[in-house]
Amino acid sequence: MPPGSSIQKKSGLPTGNPASLLQECLAYGVLVAGARGRIVACTPEAAALLRLPAARLQKAPLKSLPAPFPKLIRDAAKNGRLVTNREIRLKTSRRDAITLRASILPVQGRGQSQVVVVLNNQASVPVFEQNMRRLDRLASLGTLSASMAHEIKNGMVAIKTFIDLLMQRGQDTELTEVVSRELQRINAIVTQMMRFAAPKGTTFATVRVHELLDHSLRLLHHQIAGKLISLQRHYQAETDAVRGDDVQLQQAFMNLLLNALEAMDTKGALTVATETMEGKRGARWMRIHIQDTGAGIARENLERLFEPFFTTKRNGTGLGLAISQRIAHEHRGVIQVQSEINQGSTFSFLIPVLPSRPPLSKPATETVDAR
Repeated sequence: MPPGSSIQKKSGLPTGNPASLLQECLAYGVLVAGARGRIVACTPEAAALLRLPAARLQKAPLKSLPAPFPKLIRDAAKNGRLVTNREIRLKTSRRDAITLRASILPVQGRGQSQVVVVLNNQASVPVFEQNMRRLDRLASLGTLSASMAHEIKNGMVAIKTFIDLLMQRGQDTELTEVVSRELQRINAIVTQMMRFAAPKGTTFATVRVHELLDHSLRLLHHQIAGKLISLQRHYQAETDAVRGDDVQLQQAFMNLLLNALEAMDTKGALTVATETMEGKRGARWMRIHIQDTGAGIARENLERLFEPFFTTKRNGTGLGLAISQRIAHEHRGVIQVQSEINQGSTFSFLIPVLPSRPPLSKPATETVDAR
């Protein structure tokens, strides 16, 4: 992991994927009681649910378990009847209570009878249902992307033809070149829309990050000027050459820049800065800072910022930051965030750099004040 990755959880970076969501929700505890009224096996999950040390339950008598488990286990062993989804309320040492679901199964084998107890926390059921809904929406996104991609690409054919004609006639060459490049980027994004549900291999090449940042800022020039926002560039990185996909990286930068602009009212300040960082074993990283002076992010929302479909915007999709994080991970990088209410936010994109090359001739610092 890159330097600073220890604050992933604090920064809101997710720690799991669809498979881990299921694993988290389906974490059951299992306990086995023998014929002599002793516990013969207990998983760590069962001990945690019972709020007891795992070592204390190994080969311990049934009376070590909280009530009413000893009686339920003895009755099941005596009657040979299965108990399913029995709700059991346990008091904890903090004077509060938890509700568990227990299934108790008598098992007879080789002349010895045992009782298997399967436990899970009833509170995890809503979490499981919520995560299942998220997984279903992710699957729906893949299906929707497939149908949208074909229609969007068909519509772009006419636009590209028009742009090509303008370029041939030499009319507003600079603008048409910018539009043509953006059409190519949109085409690449549409082609990869399915990657969010079914990732595929990507061909990386050498990419100049400062050029991508400058191009992204040119595309947003009218929005920046329209809101009278002061733009500051501080390109201090010793080298901006990285191994990556320029379309994906620009998509991530555009998402972060758009979020910064949307967070600010008029006469705000947008700062785009880069620096070089030294990592472990001689590894070198580039950190791209995108800082705004907007409203900031509430602390309770920081942990969910990168979840698909989570948004605090009225018309937001909740996919911009999730896609940006996925792009960072595919480039062996990470996104970090720091924010304070009414003070603004700083998103940092870390990515490994290629060996140093001669620095670019452009100025390291530039300030553009649109006010």
